[in-house]
Amino acid sequence: MINFNSLKLIIPDNYSFVGIQKQDDELYFYLPKGFYYRISELDTFVGKRDLFFLIYKILGTFKEICIEKGYIDDIGELGTQERDGVINSHRGSQIQDDEDDSENIFYSKLDIITHFLNAYEEPKILALAYRLGKSNKFDVSQIHKYLHQAVYLPNHAAYVDEMLLPRRVMQFESTDIVTMYCYLFCEIKQQLGEVANAEITAFAERFRQHHLGNQDSLFDEHSYEQVLDILKDALETIDHNTPIKDADYWQYYETIKLFLYGNWHQAENGEIWGIKNFHSVWESMCLTHLVQIVDPSLLLHLDDRYLSSRTVQRAKSSAKLIDLSKTFNINDGYSLNPDALVLTLIPPNIKGEKTYKVSADNWDDYGYKTSIDGIYINRRVKVGYIGQTTDNHTINKLLELYKSDTKPGEVIINDPLPQNFYSFWEIDFPLAPEDIHKMYYFNHLFYIAIKNQITDFDIFLTKLRDLSNKSKVFQLSVLRDKNTAHLKKKFNDFSQLFFNQYEIYFEIIDIKYLDTKYFRDPNKIEEIKRRSIRKQFVYEHLLQKTLEKSNDQYSNLSIRSSFWLPSYLPDDSELLQDSSPFMDGYINLKNVNFKLLAETYFD
Repeated sequence: MINFNSLKLIIPDNYSFVGIQKQDDELYFYLPKGFYYRISELDTFVGKRDLFFLIYKILGTFKEICIEKGYIDDIGELGTQERDGVINSHRGSQIQDDEDDSENIFYSKLDIITHFLNAYEEPKILALAYRLGKSNKFDVSQIHKYLHQAVYLPNHAAYVDEMLLPRRVMQFESTDIVTMYCYLFCEIKQQLGEVANAEITAFAERFRQHHLGNQDSLFDEHSYEQVLDILKDALETIDHNTPIKDADYWQYYETIKLFLYGNWHQAENGEIWGIKNFHSVWESMCLTHLVQIVDPSLLLHLDDRYLSSRTVQRAKSSAKLIDLSKTFNINDGYSLNPDALVLTLIPPNIKGEKTYKVSADNWDDYGYKTSIDGIYINRRVKVGYIGQTTDNHTINKLLELYKSDTKPGEVIINDPLPQNFYSFWEIDFPLAPEDIHKMYYFNHLFYIAIKNQITDFDIFLTKLRDLSNKSKVFQLSVLRDKNTAHLKKKFNDFSQLFFNQYEIYFEIIDIKYLDTKYFRDPNKIEEIKRRSIRKQFVYEHLLQKTLEKSNDQYSNLSIRSSFWLPSYLPDDSELLQDSSPFMDGYINLKNVNFKLLAETYFD
């Protein structure tokens, strides 16, 4: 069991390991880069506990991706159990990487929590919970089996006070090894921010009520030691009073014993648990988030080595606005591989997450009902979708896709509408950022045009006609009675305002497992140029050559480079923040909020 008070926090400058290491009988918790400025706040029982489980969950997610990719085998890494309750790993799991550290190694010499969670088999737990147990009920037909342990009265009558009979109702006595496992399982799940099965939770609560106080927790700073002692005593009592001990019993007994008595201080010096070369994990986290927030058609290049199949599928879910697949090919078939290349149309501050509550306006356009209330006051907003039929209000389809509020017919829109939905309303100038955000969330036809680099009204009008041919809802409702000349003026005004206010550019993103202070160190300038800046020059040069050959509307767009850096900002609500200018603004340093990023990694 981990005593978080004993962990000493450390953030190394030139060491890529993240995890727990033992040195000279002390346990050191190596944190990711970027935590430097908040380390004093984290050096508490609660701070170290929360960080441990956060990183534990991150590494678990990354390891699942590596198994899915075939980089490591999906086999147990746990070796023989030693007499002191410590489990050692025979080997570390390795995958190759192009960074300075040439390999990723998972260390699990004492991964007590993973071993404990891997013992979870719900059918077996439920079966074990209902096994034979002592009962004060009697089956007279079985009395002959208990005469040898009966008490004989003076009149020679045999008295039997209990029998071993099948019990279908849980007794939750101290002899129930399974309820103790369920309690510990639920305690761990709570720290991981996960929910256990309701029946397992009920078993855990019964154990808590029998042995512990309602507020006591194994992971609470004030009750940790007391609860650990109680659990050790309970395990001894269970073992003493359990009459039938089969293979299932011993599996859970040994698992619990290892969890309670396993002492990381007993391990040999060196890495005990964690991963070498956290850069790969950091890249996986950042690029997973990038795929979540960027329209797939604008994600023009992506290094998907450490991304799950689901994330890769999303990144490839639509055709790219520009084909740049051969941009980074160089001599002899060798290809460079930047982390990501994005065409930025809408600034991130406009594309942030917001929530809108909308409801139905029963305005009827020839049987089509597309009017939505809740976006603007005194302005009719119409939202329709391809394939919509008459008398089927748009709000009904939205109720299938989004959460409904307690008010009947009201829908909470907390993500942009799907691609087959479109909206239109009259826009007024000047446009505030929140107006642009609404156009982005509800797929306003003008926004869709800008997203697809359509600035010519005649092309826009052709696209509208194609859309109307697919579904009459656009012709008869969404765009009903829209004068072409008026529409043209509004469209041209919007395009001019948008392009004047918001620059469109290509952004080459490089995920850096380095903190901001490294880039501010004047002694590191030459090293930074050699390791990072020259590579960006090459990327930009190759991209510029491709764009010049295309000779289209993209040829003159500017190219920017940005480095995403880890930063621990637990109280900040922004996931991405621009740092102060670097190299006269040539490279944009972006601080990535580690805690918020981790939450998106688990989705």
